[in-house]
Amino acid sequence: MVSLRLECDAEQKDELIAALWENETLGVTEVDLNANRVGLTAFFDAPFDAAAYAAYGARWEEEPEVDWAAETRARWPGFAVGERFWVAPPWNEEPTPEGRVRLVINPGVGFGTGADLTTQLCLEALERELRTADTVFDFGTGSGILALAAQALGARAVLAADIDLDAVLAAREDLPAAVGLFVGSIRSVRDASVDVLLANLNAETIANHAAEMRRVLRPGGRVIISGVPPRHGERVVKALTANGIPPREVHEQDIWLRIVC
Repeated sequence: MVSLRLECDAEQKDELIAALWENETLGVTEVDLNANRVGLTAFFDAPFDAAAYAAYGARWEEEPEVDWAAETRARWPGFAVGERFWVAPPWNEEPTPEGRVRLVINPGVGFGTGADLTTQLCLEALERELRTADTVFDFGTGSGILALAAQALGARAVLAADIDLDAVLAAREDLPAAVGLFVGSIRSVRDASVDVLLANLNAETIANHAAEMRRVLRPGGRVIISGVPPRHGERVVKALTANGIPPREVHEQDIWLRIVC
């Protein structure tokens, strides 16, 4: 086995990881190098011409033989998020700490394992904002963890969507049948049907869909956003405000913003 080592800016990470999966990587690990730089290690059975990754300092390294199933399990213990959640993979047998809700999520195709800060920022806001009478829509659900959390907290109804078929199929394995999950976008959601909209997405997607987000919200509806770096915060805030959903909280932590409307 060999690994391809890359470095990129934080906002390039998701697109680069997607390209590595298209190249049929066996798996990708990441580490924050500093506030704006990320190191990626992608594993492959054999090296190939990595000229397309030259701009990211691509270099091949030989890897020792490892029991990757055991290694993966060891790297994913259960952990607490916010005041209410305990996130764990399916194989974890640790008991759920008293007073916490267990979210069982399988690290896989979809983005959002709970270990990433953007997901944690959303979960922390969700436990504060959710009411049991709410209908929740998870826009760009990825792994499904935010939809799972809304269901676990007792939301009246939960819908989730992603444009990535593979992510939706993987999320379906972890989500209860009561969660309405579909391949598609916010454009498929009925007008004025959502009380809480979750969007852990990049700044461009959020800004471009601000009008759609307002369209699906009921009067008094709330929006929880993460995945936006501070340098794009003004653009997103302007787009939301222009479409009638002005932020009431902009919280910065490390290299990300959480925006609550």
